[in-house]
Amino acid sequence: MDEIEQPEAGQQHLLGTLQVWKHVVPDGRTAVLPPHTHHPNPLVIGDSVVASVFSARTIYAVHKASAEPQWSFTLDGYAGAQVVHDGGRVFAKSSGTLYCLDAARGTLHWSFSPLKGSETMYSAPTYHRGRVFIGDRAGMFHCLDAPSGKPLWSQKLSPRENNQANATAAIHDEVVVMGCNAGVIVAYDIATGRMVWDQSIDGPCISEVLSQGDTVFATTSNSIYGLDAATGEIDFHKNWPSLDVRAVALCDDALIAVLHPGMGVTRRKRNDPPADLPKMVAFKGGLQLFEVEAAEFVVGIRFHQDSGLLYESRIGGLGIIDPATGRRLHNIYTDDSLFNCGLVDIDDGQIYAMVSDMEGAIYCLRSPVAQAGTA
Repeated sequence: MDEIEQPEAGQQHLLGTLQVWKHVVPDGRTAVLPPHTHHPNPLVIGDSVVASVFSARTIYAVHKASAEPQWSFTLDGYAGAQVVHDGGRVFAKSSGTLYCLDAARGTLHWSFSPLKGSETMYSAPTYHRGRVFIGDRAGMFHCLDAPSGKPLWSQKLSPRENNQANATAAIHDEVVVMGCNAGVIVAYDIATGRMVWDQSIDGPCISEVLSQGDTVFATTSNSIYGLDAATGEIDFHKNWPSLDVRAVALCDDALIAVLHPGMGVTRRKRNDPPADLPKMVAFKGGLQLFEVEAAEFVVGIRFHQDSGLLYESRIGGLGIIDPATGRRLHNIYTDDSLFNCGLVDIDDGQIYAMVSDMEGAIYCLRSPVAQAGTA
């Protein structure tokens, strides 16, 4: 890869100048997958930092203050891009199995494998009030009892071809909303599994469905849809034929998306026409709030509620962005062109990140943000 040009920012910081500790993960060179949800990887749980390490096929925990290893659990295949925590349980997955682990010890409570084979489940889990929801590549959507792993109900999202359920579900009131590769979004009653509504969109939905107020948002490769959560009617549709929707985040009452030139498009230069450059756009309802140039090679964005800031994960670095304007307040970078960071977690003024580089490691960084929302 050519040398990565660092994006403009209010302040620039070399990774090493902010490092509190670094823990190299065994067999973790390809540690992170591109995220398709808003969940961070690693995740801070009490005094632990828990990570889903792709190439090592493990769920791995270190002490938040000392970086000393606490526990690891070996999966039956490559690990997914996130972990979910609730009530002392960690929900994590391989490419074929969903696991429920004890958050303190890493011991197994239960596992669930809906299909035989190693590449059968690309969906990520969603937890809600004692239930866990996940899809599989046969097009089935499953609701499990969280304490026991017992299946409560399962539904096929669509009878169409290529109906794989690779998205991640959203919760709205008493319904769970899920997308599939057949270009259908479906809402089910949480208690019974009864279909409440379905809606066709313009392509496969493989990312997380998001819920905000009375709207659920679903993405395809070139579009973002806002659907009425009660009826499935389309209230909002934005389409960019020449751009891919790379990442989406909900920021209070706004939606922010990063758009990149599509596959096969030659890398753009800074003086090329703005339409051909990566963009970050924000909407509130149907109103566009801003459109600014985005960084190259963004793999995910995540809004952190407590700080009120947007955290950008890229190949080559991390950005901290004002979600009201799209202005990059801070850029954390490295000279290593192989540096690839997953979505970060923020706790007690520190940033926890897992990266893929020549080693693969979990980092604890001092946050350069002096106080919420300021540079």
